[in-house]
Amino acid sequence: MEKHLLVTVSGEESAMHGIRFILNFFKNRQNLRLTLFYAATRPPEVWEHEKNFETLNEQRRMADKAEAKGRKALEEARTHLCSLELCEEQVDAKLMFRKDTKAMDILREGEEGLYDAIVLGRRGLTRIEQLVEDSVSMEIIGKQSIAPMWICRWPEKHRQHVLLCLDGSDASYRMADHVGFMVAEEKHHHVRLLRVIKPGTRSHRETEEIFSRAAESLLENGVEESRIRMTVRERNTPWRAIMEEAEDGMYAAVALGRTGAGGGMFKRLFMGSTTINLMRELAGAVLWVRP
Repeated sequence: MEKHLLVTVSGEESAMHGIRFILNFFKNRQNLRLTLFYAATRPPEVWEHEKNFETLNEQRRMADKAEAKGRKALEEARTHLCSLELCEEQVDAKLMFRKDTKAMDILREGEEGLYDAIVLGRRGLTRIEQLVEDSVSMEIIGKQSIAPMWICRWPEKHRQHVLLCLDGSDASYRMADHVGFMVAEEKHHHVRLLRVIKPGTRSHRETEEIFSRAAESLLENGVEESRIRMTVRERNTPWRAIMEEAEDGMYAAVALGRTGAGGGMFKRLFMGSTTINLMRELAGAVLWVRP
């Protein structure tokens, strides 16, 4: 079944992280379809009383410059993809001038295009660069979106498998369905179900029910039972437990639902701080988030 991914391109090196992750993660690429997306900066509007030959000419010059920059970034990304076992028919390119914030334009395209995931590259070389990237990623994380988002921050090539974090919320089960769809044909990846509970918790009945429902979703998507593993960690700080498990298992992706409404003491496990902390701190693995 075709997997259609929206891959954001910016011309910055960090934008290539998403492309590198896709090429490393997927071995069966014949069903992959990528749309490279560039949101160009729209030149400032010229007020009616300011319109003259010079101002209109400057506006056109700025628009042409922004468009040229975007088309160059798209072409470089497309050339790179097509040189690595992807056919030209599998890679589309789309450039548009911003109608809103960059984040909202990405979300709008993701919803209107009915993509299976939105892929965001993130840089992290300096505090200033992180702040710029966070302003986009954080805004996207904070909005409701139909498509899951993949946030790629220094993905490491040698990593494999998916760590699926569960809290009993509808969002986490939707993510289980997404993970199953993405890895069903990727036989080299297994999926580990992770549940974080409060230290000293006696009953694991709820955890068993959560694991059972998530596993059922994976099986329905075609993931063999032999590729499904389960782990429970006791920790007061969920996101740290997830980081530890991700590093111990050297996972390629960490997947979770963004808005949690599960039961028990951690009924809001993935609301707010867990997702944000993982977005800021997770390196090596790619963060998959679904509302």
